[in-house]
Amino acid sequence: MIIKSPLELHTIVVKILVAAGTTPKNASRVADALVASNLCGVDTHGVFHLLSYIEQIKGGLLDATASPNILKETTTTALVDGNWAFGHVAAKYALDIAIQKAIENSIAIVGAVRSNHIGRVGEYVELAAEKGMCAIVCASGFAETRPMAVPYGGREKAMHTNPIAIGFPGEDGSSMFLDFATTAMSGSKARLYKIRQHELPIGTAIDDAGYSTTNPFLTDDGGSLLPFGGHKGYGIMAAVEFLGRSLTGSANFREKGKGATPMEEQGMTIIAFRADIHQPLSEFTRFAEDTSDKLRSVAPAPGFDEVMIPGDPEKNARLERKATGIPIEDEVWNSVLEAARLAQTEI
Repeated sequence: MIIKSPLELHTIVVKILVAAGTTPKNASRVADALVASNLCGVDTHGVFHLLSYIEQIKGGLLDATASPNILKETTTTALVDGNWAFGHVAAKYALDIAIQKAIENSIAIVGAVRSNHIGRVGEYVELAAEKGMCAIVCASGFAETRPMAVPYGGREKAMHTNPIAIGFPGEDGSSMFLDFATTAMSGSKARLYKIRQHELPIGTAIDDAGYSTTNPFLTDDGGSLLPFGGHKGYGIMAAVEFLGRSLTGSANFREKGKGATPMEEQGMTIIAFRADIHQPLSEFTRFAEDTSDKLRSVAPAPGFDEVMIPGDPEKNARLERKATGIPIEDEVWNSVLEAARLAQTEI
């Protein structure tokens, strides 16, 4: 296990990305996103991905120097072209546009196409909450080139992890937010189970015959991930597919040899709206904090230490890791070292 401070890890990521041909601005943004994920305990979306990004740059699938631009817009909408840049860069650009339009017009819907892996979708709703915005962020279209999940009641892959995040501002800069894949386990986490050769939890996957399995290797060899929560999770998964790929028309922007699988048809949608549309922001956050306090004050059930609200685990991890450093598993650290080797730099 390696321990790095947030600043140390950020510096390492930037150095590797720049050595691989990334512009300093893009490198800093990607490092911000990766380190922020590690800092809040979502290690599956942190430096775990760095090696794959370097490989994508070397393979010409990801343009490390590209910047996004607006394809079309109205006062409350926009469609962003990521130009096959880092997804973190394109998504942050789209978010900034959505926030500004929502500040001016109360609500905005912004889509993004032609971009790579956008990382932890929860980051974007947290950033929106810091600006007094409620936000919904989702991404889909991945099943077109790499289906991983079955629809409820099916045994053939037809969907993907289709993540969604929803966030709300709170008092003193805090927020309530949820962030999850609509499969019972995220694709990155399933990949981590495979790397570690650990069995999957029961209820997360099926084999090619439709029977429950805990074999992590089957998810890439005929097996499939399941929607979380049965038919209800499947319904949300399908809704995210419509909001991401269908709404943005991302299939129309697919280009041969561009975009890292399964991002070739990724469509991202951000819906941002002001939390003060019906009452002063201070009143909204007061009610939000009252609800949060009410939920946290519920007596815990057997087997639980406390009741939390969505976002609390990330906040707690962030506080702990700021104080003690970010732990990086040996397998992940070795991948960071390999990324440095491919980028021809030392760390």
